Amino acid sequence: MNLEQIKSLVSVVNHKSFSLAAKEMFVSQPTISMHIKTLEKELGEQLLIRSTKDIVLSEAGLLFYPYAVQMLKAEEDAIQKIKNKGEKIAGDVMFASSSVPANYIFPGFLSYSKKKNPDIGYKISEGDSTEVLQKILHFEQEIGVGSIRSSSAKLFFEPLIKDEIVLITPNIKKYRDYKGNFDRNELKRENFVIREMGSGTKTAADNVERKLGLESDKIQVAAEVQTTETLKRVVAEGVGIGFVSSLAVKDYLEQKRVLVFEFPEIETKRQLYLFWHCERNLSKVGERAISMLKEYCSEM
Repeated sequence: MNLEQIKSLVSVVNHKSFSLAAKEMFVSQPTISMHIKTLEKELGEQLLIRSTKDIVLSEAGLLFYPYAVQMLKAEEDAIQKIKNKGEKIAGDVMFASSSVPANYIFPGFLSYSKKKNPDIGYKISEGDSTEVLQKILHFEQEIGVGSIRSSSAKLFFEPLIKDEIVLITPNIKKYRDYKGNFDRNELKRENFVIREMGSGTKTAADNVERKLGLESDKIQVAAEVQTTETLKRVVAEGVGIGFVSSLAVKDYLEQKRVLVFEFPEIETKRQLYLFWHCERNLSKVGERAISMLKEYCSEM
């Protein structure tokens, strides 16, 4: 596998044409075909599906294409970094973030970033995970942070930090008497406070509920809210119980406003991702912000 083969694949996908790819790369069409065939042989998978009307990525191609784009970008970045060695990095970077990272990771990170590189500013828009994906797909923001991973070949995803879904209850005698162990049968008798559809936390909570033997369409819902912060407040007031991110509940736990229950017998962790559009060249400040955010999360 070499970069010329990778470039041929990306060019064919972008142009949906072998002949246009050949023109862009200043080589013959048979050369482009040879590059693709050699790449497919090495990977042991067909990457492109050809018809008389169109050229599309195969299932294997959809998996490989974002990495192909990243390989070319890495080459470009390496050249640029050498050229711009010692250049001051300054400016604004635009993030689209789902509610949990926006409220419980970014505040601390902004302080961390200010100490590391005070010349970088941040513009952060908040929405549910589905909205964040759409903003990156439509080039409205540069970098996304969320827990829902799209199958779109247009987006590149990179793991950022692991989160855990936990159950919170009001801090009252009934739940204190459980001494940290919430009986599954008792869960079915409870009233729940839940997040709205489209939320990454809602998706992760539904998954945990299924593993605990709860059917989401049969649980008793006391309230449906838009944000994790509202869910925490409603639970603390005694309206019901609810599943939330462990990152989000640290403050209420320290203030003894809620109790937290974990279920170690099942998998309750989820992955938060950094992601961006494959066809977008990240700005220098964006690349630096990503590097610092990963450093910050590794220290959390």
